[in-house]
Amino acid sequence: MEVRTSRWFRRERSAVPSARAFVAHALRSAGAPGQVVDALVLAVAEACNNAVLHAGGTAVTLTVSVEDGRATVTIADDGVGFDPPRHPTMPAPLALGHRGLALMDALVDRVDVSSGAAGTTVALVQSLGAGVPPAGVVADA
Repeated sequence: MEVRTSRWFRRERSAVPSARAFVAHALRSAGAPGQVVDALVLAVAEACNNAVLHAGGTAVTLTVSVEDGRATVTIADDGVGFDPPRHPTMPAPLALGHRGLALMDALVDRVDVSSGAAGTTVALVQSLGAGVPPAGVVADA
């Protein structure tokens, strides 16, 4: 099943649970397996929290796209941007913060980050697995 949906959220901490629910609903509606939904929802929460804590700006837009056996969730803010690391690494266990990108990277197949003066966009890409037919293909009953 092919799905594409977007929603705008205020850049505030109280919006993060709604963003998680939006992504979970969209992915479940597209037939994504539970483990894919769980991983993407957690990665989305990290991206949204980063936007709330670090970005400035006023809004976060989430776009969920499911097609050809792959889910892509894009989180875009209108904040100040930053210089993303090429390869995020997990900090020491007692270090404060700076885990978001490393966690996202551990949770999904691919994380693409682009950032500049007009904001930051994080794309989270995850395969739906071998048991999920590509868009337009009807599984045998």
